[in-house]
Amino acid sequence: MKSFRFLRQLAVTAGLLVLCSVPAPVRAQEAAQPPQSDSAQQTARGHRGGGQDDELAKLNLTDDQKAQVQKIHESMKSQIAAVKGDSSLSADQQRAKIEELRKSSHEQVKQVLTPEQREQMKSDEIARRAARQPGGQAPPPQQ
Repeated sequence: MKSFRFLRQLAVTAGLLVLCSVPAPVRAQEAAQPPQSDSAQQTARGHRGGGQDDELAKLNLTDDQKAQVQKIHESMKSQIAAVKGDSSLSADQQRAKIEELRKSSHEQVKQVLTPEQREQMKSDEIARRAARQPGGQAPPPQQ
């Protein structure tokens, strides 16, 4: 009985030791990598909105449009953070509010675009929806 308890304690200790030693090499690896921009970090993390930058890049925005869109996105992010921090809302209410904020932001971005850019954005959205449908064709690879 004593040997079983000793072996179990030894196994737990070894497991903790292994878990504690893993973060050190990970931190060393992160320190060796060059810093990434926010959009690169979002893309690397697989952030849901990471594809927005790619989609907007196809629209050939002017510098003024880019600044306006950036301001809209930053405002949306802060509003979403406030919603997520509001403990008086249920999870469903938070999701609904965040979806409202995203739609509002999308409409604001559309107002910044020229009619031609809006048409391009609309066709891109249709292509993305078709690609997400079961059996849908993915858009051709871009070169």
